[in-house]
Amino acid sequence: MAWRKPLPLFDYDGAGFVKDLKLSYSCRNWLLELAQTPVPALLIDKHVLRQLEIGQCDQVQLKVSVKIGVDVAFQWKSDSWDHKFELVYYSNDTQKDYLDFHSDNRKIIPKNFNVTRIGNLLIPTVIPVFLEFWHRANFIPCRNMTMLRDSPKLKNFPFLQKFILKDPRIPAKESVESLALLRDQMTRFGIFPFLNGGTFLGWFRECTVIPHTTDMDIAIFSENWTPEFFDFLWSRQSAFRVKRQLGMVNDSYEVTVVPKAGFATPIDVFLLYEGRNETTGSGYRWVGGTAVDGRKYKYIYPPYDPYCAADLLGHIFWVTCTPEEKVTVSCPYSIPIITLSARIR
Repeated sequence: MAWRKPLPLFDYDGAGFVKDLKLSYSCRNWLLELAQTPVPALLIDKHVLRQLEIGQCDQVQLKVSVKIGVDVAFQWKSDSWDHKFELVYYSNDTQKDYLDFHSDNRKIIPKNFNVTRIGNLLIPTVIPVFLEFWHRANFIPCRNMTMLRDSPKLKNFPFLQKFILKDPRIPAKESVESLALLRDQMTRFGIFPFLNGGTFLGWFRECTVIPHTTDMDIAIFSENWTPEFFDFLWSRQSAFRVKRQLGMVNDSYEVTVVPKAGFATPIDVFLLYEGRNETTGSGYRWVGGTAVDGRKYKYIYPPYDPYCAADLLGHIFWVTCTPEEKVTVSCPYSIPIITLSARIR
């Protein structure tokens, strides 16, 4: 267990941010021809965006229509579009932090991306991040179950609660807003966190935060972590401060952050590592843990697929595409473990 020694705050220079697009001359000219649209439209075509990213638009050969997103408020203009476009309408609810696309499979992506405008065409300027948004856009609904939590013991002996809940309960709405802010700051570095632990279970089971929880949990694939983000956490521009740091980046790493403003909701960030069963050859994911007697544990997860999107109190978060399987799976590995469902308080 290692505790991070406080560092003096500094002004971050943005060196670790994913870089904005600089359009080449050929791409700008090509887009000027393409951008003759009757209303503002968001370019969401993956093939075209990749060509813009490498700056070789003089070699673009469109065999199919260019996919664009159009606000459903302009649906009345549907007869005005050129056949070179494939339209996907989206809703832009001011009470939510994502765009909701009305495709065959519902898709949602964060609103927090920059665009450059050429004519009526809006082009995302941080293309690698935008493409990852789209890759993770398939919407997964929560179960919205009603949980019965009235324990007879707690009802008869309310003083027991202060011994069971050592830390204060967190305010659900404000805590989710803080988690969304952390998500936004991570994506600037190309990091894509997903709901984990009790936060994941609360979303899937009840579409909210478990009412007696005292922190929030997210995870990141270890290969997606970047040390530049940890440096950023110690800057004045970070909306969070580091509360603790455990383990090493290459083994059992965990960092807890709290917002600098508002309720100090602890947010635990776990790195999820790749592993392989030496007997069966099957892959798995794991996070590290340490028992009170110093023994190390691996908490085993089945192969993880956090490439879908969910709504938690009006905010978009990424989740596994197979949530029920991840909650109910039993793990066959003969090492000290606690399964996902067993780790939840």
